Amino acid sequence: MVKHADSDSYFDDVESWFVRQGLPHAIHDYSASTDVLTRAAPFLSMVFLLEATASFGDRFTGWSQFGVFLLAVGLLLGAVAVLNTIRGRRRFALPEDIGILEIALFIIGPAILPVLFSGDRTSGFLMLIAFNIVLLGLTYFVVSFGMIPMLRSGAVHMVKEVSGVGRLMMRSLPLLLLFATFLFLNAEMWQVAHDFTGPFYAIAVGIVAVTALVFLALRIPAETSSLSGFANWKEICEVAGRCDAPIDVERERELAEPPAIEPLTAVDRLNIGVLLFMRQAVQVVLVAAVIGVFYVIFGLFTVRQETIETWTALTPATFAESVVWEATIFGSQVALTWELLAVSGFIAAFSALQFAVSLITDSTYRDEFFADAADDVRNVLAVRALYLADIEQRQR
Repeated sequence: MVKHADSDSYFDDVESWFVRQGLPHAIHDYSASTDVLTRAAPFLSMVFLLEATASFGDRFTGWSQFGVFLLAVGLLLGAVAVLNTIRGRRRFALPEDIGILEIALFIIGPAILPVLFSGDRTSGFLMLIAFNIVLLGLTYFVVSFGMIPMLRSGAVHMVKEVSGVGRLMMRSLPLLLLFATFLFLNAEMWQVAHDFTGPFYAIAVGIVAVTALVFLALRIPAETSSLSGFANWKEICEVAGRCDAPIDVERERELAEPPAIEPLTAVDRLNIGVLLFMRQAVQVVLVAAVIGVFYVIFGLFTVRQETIETWTALTPATFAESVVWEATIFGSQVALTWELLAVSGFIAAFSALQFAVSLITDSTYRDEFFADAADDVRNVLAVRALYLADIEQRQR
């Protein structure tokens, strides 16, 4: 049941829903100090106390080292108590507002411990400061853009995609197989795969994969702009009513037409872009994985040992070294080799690139594979419009 729009819990429920959808920046006056870092405060507090281990070093051993560790924990807790007292909070309460003092304590506090207790003072101090700055930045990004709820939503979406993999493959597989089979049954491809070392192979596949992701990212700004416009409040209520948001869409609204919706900021657009990107990336990864597995199985039965030896100049002895797994099926020997895995991985990466390009350039592909993600974002933007209108009415 939707609560009345005048109650605080109504807005809390809607804002929690935004976070679960992976779009926390839809929240009005979303702030780094009161919304982002405060949600990360339990994790950062745990890291802060674990970094008391920075007191470990060569200067102390045995029980004396344990005593130094307890002293380090006491110093960190004492610093927290002093700061909370200055801020007017209970001594060990988690902060409701994180400012420059809290950030400085997190970054510098544990880094002082190597200076006090360890023999390696300068390097330990600088390394811990650098680590805490990087960790704070990553934590801000993950929490600010709702990456954990977004990943959870992406996992649910992937399960749905797997359940509908027949539809996905029926639309994309024929062209991808036509493109890929020629490469797979090509001696030069197997020779290249045979000559690769592990690190260089990872770099080569990574370049193709990153290129596919770049193609996906290039489309995001245009998609974001096309999703944020609404003609009237009736359309907004209809769109918002299609999702499970705890928003009031039935109450009579005396709102001016056309809707004067607060425009999306650059950070809002970035949040939407990250969500759309991840949803499309899930599809690309799923297509690549299915095609990779297909060619591994296909290769087990079609590319025999003698063919691999001819294509790669392997001898029977060196062929045995490249075998990862082998078995006897229907009276014949089949072998899973490094070369088969490498070629299948190449094919999967190239297929991912082709699929990503198709998502951008082919309107049919876009309608087939992008519509669900676009609808989800449009639902959130419609809920955001109603939510902001309720806030404005409440503030009058």
